[in-house]
Parts: sequence; C-alpha cells; structure tokens
Amino acid sequence: MLRRMIVVVLVAALAWGGYWAVGAWGLEKAVTLWLEDRRADGWQAEAERVVVRGFPNRFDLELDEVRLADPRTGWAWSAPFFQSLALSYKPYHVIAVWPDRQSLQTPFERLEITSERLRGSLMLTPTSLALKRSSFELDGIELVSDAGWTSRLTKGRLATRTLPEDFPDPALHQISFSAEAWQVPSKLLSELNAADLVPDTLDSVTADVTIRFSAPWDRRAIEQARPQPRHVEIKLAEAKWGQMELKLAGSFEVNEAGVPEGSVLVKATNWREILAVGVASGVVPADFETPITAALEIASQLAGSPKTLDIPLNFKNGQTRIGPAPIGPAPVIRLR
Repeated sequence: MLRRMIVVVLVAALAWGGYWAVGAWGLEKAVTLWLEDRRADGWQAEAERVVVRGFPNRFDLELDEVRLADPRTGWAWSAPFFQSLALSYKPYHVIAVWPDRQSLQTPFERLEITSERLRGSLMLTPTSLALKRSSFELDGIELVSDAGWTSRLTKGRLATRTLPEDFPDPALHQISFSAEAWQVPSKLLSELNAADLVPDTLDSVTADVTIRFSAPWDRRAIEQARPQPRHVEIKLAEAKWGQMELKLAGSFEVNEAGVPEGSVLVKATNWREILAVGVASGVVPADFETPITAALEIASQLAGSPKTLDIPLNFKNGQTRIGPAPIGPAPVIRLR
C-alpha cells in the first residue's frame, strides 16, 4: 500500500513538473515570437532577456531592457524590466509589475516616469487575451516631460470590469478612478497664470464612467489599433481644487470621427473662483468679466445657491453649447 502511494505521488509530481515545464517553455516562446512579429511589422521590439521562473506553482515572466516603439502611431516605451506574475493553475490572472523608472514617448512629447509603486492585477480571456477585469495601484507617480513640465500623483487607483456581470460584453467597460493629492502639471498652471489663485495640487479626483468601445481591449489593441469610445456614460466625475469643486454627469455617443453627440451637466461650486482663473488665464476676456459675473449671479440665484452653478453642456452637430448657445467646436475624442 505504501509503495503504491509513493508511486502515485511520484507520478503526480512528474506530471505537474512536466506541465510546468511545457507551460513555461510555451510562455517564453510566445513572448519571443510576439517580439519577432512586431519587428516584422516595422516596430522596434527588443528585450535583452526573456525568462520564466517560479517552478513549481508560478509562471513568473520577466523581460529585461525592454524597448517597444510603433512608428505608425508615434508611441514608444522603454524600461529596465517588466514582470508578469501568475499562478501556474490560474495563468490568465496576471499581476503586472513596472519598474520605478521608465520612459514613454507619445506623439507629442517624451515622458520620464518614476514611481514608488506601479502594478496591476488583470483578468484575461484565453487566446485573444481580452481584458475582463483589472485594478491598478499608482503611488508616488512623477512625470517629467521634455516639453518643460512636471506632475506628481501621490496616490491613485484605477479599476475596470466588463459588463453586465452575468454575460459580460468584452467591449463594454465600467471604469472607476480615484486620485489624491495630484499636482497640476506645471505647464498648465503657468498657462493659466493662476498660481496666486489656486494651489498647485488637486485635492482629489474621482470618476465612475461606463464606456462602450468599438472592439475589445485584447492583444490586437496593442498590435493593430486602439479600440475607440462609441458610447460614454458619466455616472459621476468630481474634482476638488482648493475652493473650487466641479461635478459632471451625463452621456453621449461618439461617431467614427471622434465627435460627441449628447449632453453633460456640470455643477460648479465657488464659480467666482473658477471665473477668476478663466480671466487670469485669458480664456475669458477681462472686458467680459463684469457682464458674465452679473449673468452668472442671476443664474445661481435662480438655482437657489449663490455659490453653485449648473451648466448644461450640449454636444450637437460638431458644436459645444451651453443650453442653446454655441461656445465653440465639440472636442474630438480619439485614442491613438
């Protein structure tokens, strides 16, 4: 009996060891082939070393000296390492770990990124690796741009999940974001000419948004083209900046050109301070300050609160309107 148990244990150990070896080899081979395919597509896609560790219960993938660049979109990223950690019996639940220093090139500028903690938990589907659920910790994130500005996020949390719960749609995502002590980009503060009017740090930012994209966020979102927003529902977004507070809620469609059609209600608390920032930055001409103040005072009194103002923003026919009055072109919402 004892001999039979020993044989069973040995066979099980050998089988599990074989499973791990095959899985580790397959993962390493898949990443290597993916880098080769990107180079064939014209990318710069390099890693000095691709290795899988973690026997017997983990598939811990590490890429050293990673460099990815897509010349078609103008995006590039480099880092001394990147880690993807997973239990061998749950290979599609991945913990992603970024280093404390990395570089990101956008179509407009180059960012040097440092962080105290930057990691994410991702639940993916087999084969296409479509995102089902994710959560990210963003602590002590500092950005330094070659365009001459800096910004720092003390603490941030980002979470996504596909909806509905019972039968998730891979293109429909609920996105929640929160941030504490977010230093405003120095360039923006300088352009606003508002250093004496507002602090340099946002107290808090929160958002609860549901977005239907044109396609799932899977491996093709990196290899080919980013899925584009097609319907956006803002359940609530809030920002507190010194004495100013903004709240947004609403929904809109986004066409293939990235132009929205719908409405968003903006609730502004301490709107006089917001107007003062607008005047200081030149967004609002100084000659208009007195009549605008008078009109907004009447509107706020009608709303029943002298410090709070409800501003209905409507996007229609490529224009942004406050109520029926056009104030400029609608924003273009497009992910590159």
